[in-house]
Amino acid sequence: MIVITCVHCGKRQLLPLTMVNGMTRTVDDDGRVVHHLTYTCWCGRPGSKTIRGPVEAGL
Repeated sequence: MIVITCVHCGKRQLLPLTMVNGMTRTVDDDGRVVHHLTYTCWCGRPGSKTIRGPVEAGL
């Protein structure tokens, strides 16, 4: 489950990972892991969320 706030309906809600349409994982210049998610909200409209994680081990 992920927590999102939909820009279309304005609701903060939990989405199951089955509603995530795509995900990419990159490492930024500071060594942080960055996940870019695209999803379909409960209201039926698409959205996206960027999650920055901790610094990747070994960098």
